[in-house]
Amino acid sequence: MRQRPHFNPTVETSVPGRKKPPQDRCVLLAATELFVGKSRHDIEEKKIFLELARNLLSATTLQDRRRIASMLAAHPEIPDDLLEILAADEDELTAYPPLRYSQRLSVDLLLRKVKEGPESLRRAIANRPSLRESVLSALCEHAGADSIGILLQRDDIRLAPVHHDKLSRRGDIVAALGMELAGQDALNPDGLMGQYLHLPTKLKAKAIAAAEMASLIKQAQTPGTAPVHRQNSARLHLCDGLVAEALAGDRLRFSDLLCQGLSLPQPVCDLMLQTDQSDGLTIALKALGMSASQTATVLIRLFGEQMPLTDLRGLLRLHRTLSVGAAGVLAGQWMLQDQTVQTTSPRHAPQYQESNRRQEQARTVSDAEVSPARRNSGS
Repeated sequence: MRQRPHFNPTVETSVPGRKKPPQDRCVLLAATELFVGKSRHDIEEKKIFLELARNLLSATTLQDRRRIASMLAAHPEIPDDLLEILAADEDELTAYPPLRYSQRLSVDLLLRKVKEGPESLRRAIANRPSLRESVLSALCEHAGADSIGILLQRDDIRLAPVHHDKLSRRGDIVAALGMELAGQDALNPDGLMGQYLHLPTKLKAKAIAAAEMASLIKQAQTPGTAPVHRQNSARLHLCDGLVAEALAGDRLRFSDLLCQGLSLPQPVCDLMLQTDQSDGLTIALKALGMSASQTATVLIRLFGEQMPLTDLRGLLRLHRTLSVGAAGVLAGQWMLQDQTVQTTSPRHAPQYQESNRRQEQARTVSDAEVSPARRNSGS
């Protein structure tokens, strides 16, 4: 004779405004243990269990909720309503098992959890047996490096070009997983060039090669003689101004002028003033057409105290061998890319307070663009 799970009929369901008695708190755990003891249940059994869960879950202790979620997550007959409630629980350890193992969660719930986080739940979703296209896209937009790393390591998931494009635009992901992305051809040439400042050292050479190729293609598409890079008077004054600010040790004003000259976002220019991004600044100076002697002056003034002489020589060699066209291509990609630079991150701690930046921005551009000779003469 078929047995039915015996739930205590004397248990009172919740009544609005009435606090549940303490003995109710363990009832749902006991009922769950009975429910998972069988692999199949009829409609009436599932209805009774769902009613108990709806009424008693809020009175169940956190520890018991976690145990209940763990037991029910992989059960083939867990009611869908209860599954959604557990997966939406505010407690991470309660929500994790159903998000990781349950097959019948709604796409809307998964998308909400990916967008809201935390990262531990994004990892749970990244490990799910199957993922919809929309959930994959949301992970590529919002998930951290750990979750993206899970996707890259899975053999049953293949990221599409649209996913590659999303990842290529995220500097934090490129910095952490650049080699893995490159190994799966997830970084196209534009992605390599656009995220140059975040690339591992091994990939920066590839980005420069891609820029040189793009520059050559651009020249080939323009009939006529090879272009001659002439500087107008405004650009010359700008280069003089950059040298002057470097000599004066005014990094903030130097960053402002660099932004004006290349039309780059302010955080990108601030980032290039960090010692570990000095090669990016060298490329930017080349794109502006700054001479080798001026570039040497700037690099020595900005990084000379922290950087070995061999590294400074390497930067000057980069400036000498890189073409102006390739430097312009790279800087253009930095402007186009949707940069996610955060100057408050541990790697790139801010050197100036925002209040100081507001005060410095009150100065006129013309004051910073005068040549060092004129400044020294007091004119």
